[in-house]
Amino acid sequence: MKFKTLHLLFIFPKKPVWALVLGFLICAQAYSAESLSIRPQEIPDTCNADLAQIRVTVHGIEPRGVLNVELYDDPEHFLFKKGRKRKVRTPAEEGSQQVCINLEQPGTYAVAAYHDLDGNRKLKRQWNLLPREPFGLSNNPEQHMGFPKFSDSAFTATGLGADIVINLKQP
Repeated sequence: MKFKTLHLLFIFPKKPVWALVLGFLICAQAYSAESLSIRPQEIPDTCNADLAQIRVTVHGIEPRGVLNVELYDDPEHFLFKKGRKRKVRTPAEEGSQQVCINLEQPGTYAVAAYHDLDGNRKLKRQWNLLPREPFGLSNNPEQHMGFPKFSDSAFTATGLGADIVINLKQP
C-alpha cells in the first residue's frame, strides 16, 4: 500500500505548484505556436527548378522565430510595404533555408530577408532605423550609411527565375 501511495504522489503531487508549472508550460507552448501563425498568402511556394520562381537560400538562421523573405520590383519603394510584390514567412530552422516565390513574369527584382526572432511580425529597429534583428539583401551588399538602394540588391530573373543567396548579418 505504501508503494501505491508513493507512486501516486509522483503522478499527482500534493502541492499545486507542479500543476501551475505544467499549466504554464502548456500555455507558453500554445502561445508560441500561435504567435508564429503564418497567413495563407504568406506560405512560400514549393521549390521547383523547372518553374519561373525566385529561389532564395538564406544562411545564418537560428532555430526560433520566423524567417521573412520579401520580393520587390519597384526601385522607388524598395523596402517599403507599398513596393513589396510578395512577402513569405516560414518557421525558422537552424543554419540555412531555401524559400521559393513563383514569378508572374521575368524582370528586375530585389529580395530582403530578416529573421523575426520573436515572431511578432515586426522588424525590430535601432534608434537610427537599422535592424536589430538579423537582416540581409540579395547580392549581399556592404552596409553603408543611409538606406539601402534597390540598385545594390537588384538582379534579373529570366524565364526560369533566379537563384539568390542571402547571408544574414547580425546587428
